[in-house]
Amino acid sequence: MDVGVARGLVDQALVAAEVGEAGRGAARLAVSEAFTNALVHGRPEVSVEVWARPSCYAVVEVYDTEATVPVFPRGWELAEAVVEHGRGLGLIQVFTHEVCGAYRCGEGKRVWFAVALDGGDLHADEVRRLVEERARRRAGGGSSTAA
Repeated sequence: MDVGVARGLVDQALVAAEVGEAGRGAARLAVSEAFTNALVHGRPEVSVEVWARPSCYAVVEVYDTEATVPVFPRGWELAEAVVEHGRGLGLIQVFTHEVCGAYRCGEGKRVWFAVALDGGDLHADEVRRLVEERARRRAGGGSSTAA
């Protein structure tokens, strides 16, 4: 699968979840960055999953088999990452209003982000709690971090 195919599949899934154009636009940009990062910095076994909380938001997760979990830039690092380097993680943060993160999963990791159905703001803490819960269930009840 390449970036264009991943972007198209995510867009179709978001249409089915009734995510509006603003949310889909942000997701198309973010999945392009996350999938490209997985291909460049991870290993070639890359997949994408979309799940939604009806009437609220959708979450996109990009999985690859590289075990190193990336660290998203914070504060001034975020501005510097976007302005100077255009790094993917910083861009994902901007596109998704910082409702994003990463966690270990099996042999690899998942980079995730969420978009509101209407493209607006989300309750970031609620989304993070649900992503963390799904990560724990995937891991069989073990610990995880969804930063």
